[in-house]
Amino acid sequence: MPWKRFLFLFHRWVGIVLCVFFVLWFVSGIFMMYVEFPQLTRPERLVGNADIDFTSATFTPSQAVAQLARGDFTTHGTPSANEEAEVDNPKATLIPDGAIDVRLAMLNGRPAYVVKALGAQARAVYADDGSVLRSVDEKFALESASRFAKLSSIDGSARYDELLQTDQWTVSSALNDHRPLHRIAFDDDVGTELYVSSVTGEVVRDTHRRERVLNYFAAVTHWLYPTFIRKYPDAWEWFVDIASGVGSVFAISGLWIGMLRWRRKRAPGKPAVPYRGLMRWHYFTGVIFGVCLLTWVFSGLLSMNPRNLNPSRSPTTEQRELFTGNRVLALSSATVPSLPPHAVEAELIAYSNKPFYLVSDRDGVRHLVSSGEVAMPNEQELRVRAQALRPGEAAQFDLLTDYDDYYYTRHPERGEKQLPVLRVQYADADRTWFHIDPLTGQVLERSTKTNRLYRWLYNGLHSWDIRWLWERRPLWDIVVIAFMSGGIFLSVLGVVIGVRRLRY
Repeated sequence: MPWKRFLFLFHRWVGIVLCVFFVLWFVSGIFMMYVEFPQLTRPERLVGNADIDFTSATFTPSQAVAQLARGDFTTHGTPSANEEAEVDNPKATLIPDGAIDVRLAMLNGRPAYVVKALGAQARAVYADDGSVLRSVDEKFALESASRFAKLSSIDGSARYDELLQTDQWTVSSALNDHRPLHRIAFDDDVGTELYVSSVTGEVVRDTHRRERVLNYFAAVTHWLYPTFIRKYPDAWEWFVDIASGVGSVFAISGLWIGMLRWRRKRAPGKPAVPYRGLMRWHYFTGVIFGVCLLTWVFSGLLSMNPRNLNPSRSPTTEQRELFTGNRVLALSSATVPSLPPHAVEAELIAYSNKPFYLVSDRDGVRHLVSSGEVAMPNEQELRVRAQALRPGEAAQFDLLTDYDDYYYTRHPERGEKQLPVLRVQYADADRTWFHIDPLTGQVLERSTKTNRLYRWLYNGLHSWDIRWLWERRPLWDIVVIAFMSGGIFLSVLGVVIGVRRLRY
């Protein structure tokens, strides 16, 4: 049959290249179990931030925002280059848009408001005189990195390296709001390098020599992250989609060939598998580990969310405002309250048209501080407001004090997923869930039955994010490494057999 011939030829000729990819993916996957891609984690950021001191502030948040106009928010960063958007009236005010986020920061010893608006890069306005930070030069960046290093107990002297748009450790889109970046190197024992935003002057990433070296064997290989392609997000996404898509088809073809080669009806004394030597090893390894290879490659494809199969988990503006109220109104009435001792981070938020500050201290403990005598959010009121998220639908409320299969993090010590959290489950057709922060009254995320299924197809199959297994480490490590080792063995055999067939 022609289709069988095509199947065998496809598997043979495409197999060598893809099996090399599979070997690299499996080996780098093992490294990624223990080596993370460089990032500035929340605890690291809080330790390096200076205590917030707004005693010299003479401008309120709304007065600081009034110093800015639409023309201040035209820059959009990308890993390859910054882009400038055009606006009809660059001098128009920002307040009517309402898409404004404000946080308090100390920029080289001075109090400042960092204002984010319109999906563009942020602007910093000094709270003591209302001046706008227009640029961050080499001197400013070097001082900022030195202050951060002192608080973080980083030894050694700082040396300015360069201003760059992106490099191997800053390709992530999470840094687009801060490009280009100043890189500052330290002559300490671990080879620390800090990256300082050219927009706000804050340290936004740190790396160390060991993680830089090991990540070439981990995330750089596994995510296909070489700078020359990753700095172009569309091309990189296309490349990963093609590689993982073809890899999924290849894995399916291998399993199919295995079924076709199995002799259900055979003469007495004839083996069920018509192979010897390495081919026989390859056959049985494929039978045992081929399904795992398929699920890993297919779930890797799902990591790119092709055709937006996984809907956004972000609440809509309308859903957020059921709890926050009018954020512009809250901003206009905000003042700077007395903050708790050792507060190093403060974000202006709104609840029921009233301004609050979500404050974090150096140990990561969160506090909600009002800028006046207003009522704090309470769980009973949140339950009442939640009914409006899905009017007319029955709702079930649960206050989660522990992580579960759908609200979890692998690093609870970082405070990336706060507990407790209020979960609201609705009986609508999509089986919608919302997670609400009972401390701040903010809607954190939403999910539907599609999101939850996708969670298992991607996180469950790719990272083995199975809570029962994950909570019993090193059992999770043993199981995952065992299956990945089988995948490595299967792929290496595929390369060897493929090369032999090409030679003969």
